Amino acid sequence: MSERIWIIGASEGIGAALASRLAQDGQRCAVSARSTERLDALAASFAGSGHLALRLDVSDKASLAAAHSRLEAEWGGVDMLIYCAGAYEPMSAKDMDMKSVETMIDTNLTGAFRAVAVVLPAMLARNAGRIVLMGSVAGYRGLGNAMGYGASKAGINHFAENLTCDLSDTAIRVQLVCPGFVRTRLTEKNSFNMPLLMSAETAADAVVKGLSSRSFEIHFPKRLSLFLKFLSVLPAPLYFFLLRSLIGTKK
Repeated sequence: MSERIWIIGASEGIGAALASRLAQDGQRCAVSARSTERLDALAASFAGSGHLALRLDVSDKASLAAAHSRLEAEWGGVDMLIYCAGAYEPMSAKDMDMKSVETMIDTNLTGAFRAVAVVLPAMLARNAGRIVLMGSVAGYRGLGNAMGYGASKAGINHFAENLTCDLSDTAIRVQLVCPGFVRTRLTEKNSFNMPLLMSAETAADAVVKGLSSRSFEIHFPKRLSLFLKFLSVLPAPLYFFLLRSLIGTKK
């Protein structure tokens, strides 16, 4: 059965690849981001019909509300929200740029809160729906040169758990996506080796597979995500010792 899926942060990267894959699978997709031209071209390329391109800015509550109102009017509701909007700048605490930190936290975390706050009342009224949030393996525990980004993704991981607890007595499902390294314009900023780097299309396939499961967390590639999960449960002294041993410490 076709679902009505709203993907925010869909103009490129994982969001765009995921939207294309979902449309190919027969879902009705609404794609949102700030770039009107890219959104229109993306929606026009989708298989099937009934898709929408809705420009918005995740920092603007009014634009999110307006996009949701249009979906309610044209679709009669949203079955699934997928929040993929992301900002990233590699950054050390020694060279902290507060403007970039604020952009990452507002886009990656606060924007997700705004989007969920827009869709949740209607989902609660229907007692149906699904919320999918894009976290990251970088949110499992503190890493070097991830100032701002890591904190925002740790917040997303926590937010998804909060939602799961609070909505446990409803029929609304919550899923958290924690990818490893995916080849996008964001990871192109990295100057270090990225193990098990994958394409956005491969990542989208992993997400779609996870969406069809009952799992709370969709994490991949497993060789990386399971290793980082193991590191995350270690006592802090041992964790930091191993981290220094694995990646070294800049002087």
